[in-house]
Amino acid sequence: MKTLAQLLSHLTDAQLHGDYDPATITIMAVTGDSRTVLPGTLFVAVAGGTFDGHRFLTRAAAMGAAAMMGVKSPAELRAAGMELPDGLPYIQVGQSRQALAICSAALHDFPSRAMTVIGITGTDGKTTTSTLLESILIEATRSATFPAGRVGVITTVGARICGQESDTGFHVTTPDAPAVQAFLAQMRDAGCQYAVVECTSHGLAQDRVAAIDFDVAAVTNITHEHIDWHQTRDAYVAAKALLFRALFAAPSKIDAPKIALLNGDDLGGYGTATGSLSALQQALAEEAAQSELPVPVQRYGLATPAAEIAHQRHAALDLYAADVESLPDATRFVLHWPGGQFAIASTLIGDFNIYNVLCAAGVALALGVEPLIIQRAVATFAGVSGRMERIDCGQPFLALVDFAHSPASLERALTTLRPLVGTNGRLIAVFGSAGLRDVAKRRLMGNVSGRLADFTVITAEDPRTEDLAAINRAIASGVLEYAADQAFTIVPDRTEAIQYAVDMAGPGDVVAAFGKGHERSMCFGETEYPWSDQDAMRAALKQRFGH
Repeated sequence: MKTLAQLLSHLTDAQLHGDYDPATITIMAVTGDSRTVLPGTLFVAVAGGTFDGHRFLTRAAAMGAAAMMGVKSPAELRAAGMELPDGLPYIQVGQSRQALAICSAALHDFPSRAMTVIGITGTDGKTTTSTLLESILIEATRSATFPAGRVGVITTVGARICGQESDTGFHVTTPDAPAVQAFLAQMRDAGCQYAVVECTSHGLAQDRVAAIDFDVAAVTNITHEHIDWHQTRDAYVAAKALLFRALFAAPSKIDAPKIALLNGDDLGGYGTATGSLSALQQALAEEAAQSELPVPVQRYGLATPAAEIAHQRHAALDLYAADVESLPDATRFVLHWPGGQFAIASTLIGDFNIYNVLCAAGVALALGVEPLIIQRAVATFAGVSGRMERIDCGQPFLALVDFAHSPASLERALTTLRPLVGTNGRLIAVFGSAGLRDVAKRRLMGNVSGRLADFTVITAEDPRTEDLAAINRAIASGVLEYAADQAFTIVPDRTEAIQYAVDMAGPGDVVAAFGKGHERSMCFGETEYPWSDQDAMRAALKQRFGH
């Protein structure tokens, strides 16, 4: 609980309209969703792509809002035919999303300032890396050689506070700012010393993680994704770069080192073959030039086979994996870092998971976690739901569910699964592409599957209000650029598509359903229907094999 005056003291551009004393107005909650307004709430009107929150000022007032906030002046509201309720203070600000985040943080006394906060962004691997880092830190806090404390994490799958799960909703990216700040406050109050926050491009661009004082910022990779929303690749990378700008802007904390960790092998995110700077590198250079205190930047990557080339590559890497051994059910390598080297063994498979381990381990090492603890935590980490998750019902072939939903992540997944295909076996991919999202990636994903899978089953993946048949045709056109028409089929119903793939599979085959992963709903029209790829795969196996 705070007074309106206390919240407004953290906003530099707030203009109060009306004859009100903000010191006498009590605020119990902050929200940008008029449907969640309760008595004593500060309602912040956010103008989104579909809805203008200013149109819901009257509704919020009727539900008991104590004050209103928005970017439009009273005159602009009247000119647009929007009613400003009488008897309530209205505050005009320059950026409503940022104000929503700041007021949410202020309501909870800026909880991120009481913890070491690690932000992880990137196109792929964010959830796995965040969850793995959580496991490492939990293991570390049990050690007598590491500061005692507790750990919290916010990912797109959910939030965990000292191991206690909280659902973050259907199809979420990063939760909205009031939810993020509430989770952080719960972590602080539960005695958490570390908070790991997965930061999506939407969450960064829409200020959902604004007003968080980050101590560590790490990026997994940057590939083709969300161009529908960001419009250009540069804008997408610039959104990721906001995490690093926030890192430089946040005040330093006692006993919390500041560090930026980058994937040194990801030219797509940090530069080009000609050496020109990307938006992320530009942001790092700008922030470093303006910063009073330096923020170390470390890079991680894989060793190259040739020793002379490796020597040149390693000179630019602070952490790298060498002597990699990739097995069907495990990955082993030696992690080199400035403090020495140590062996890593993981049940996670694929080069992309080596990068995830390197990223999580790099953060942990920067925080002072001992290699032995990292080894132990990585070795026992079972993975994340919907990420290369094996579904075993005793069938004579491998069945998996994976979240790959971009061309790059699908390529990595199929490349990883290829060695698991038996002699004369086939790699069978089941996937679709979401409606009202990046249109260009549909053909590109078809390209990837046409090149790398032996058979493709094209199906639904959240078509929303778009024509599912048109989406599937676009994917099929991509498949046909690399494969014959006998190498794919279109089965619009996802349940039937997974059943089709299971029914055609034989010994030595690999069947993988991509795109839904951990998600528990699928959107048709504007309605979310319960859904689980795991349940669908198990049902299909039971239908065929009866056990």
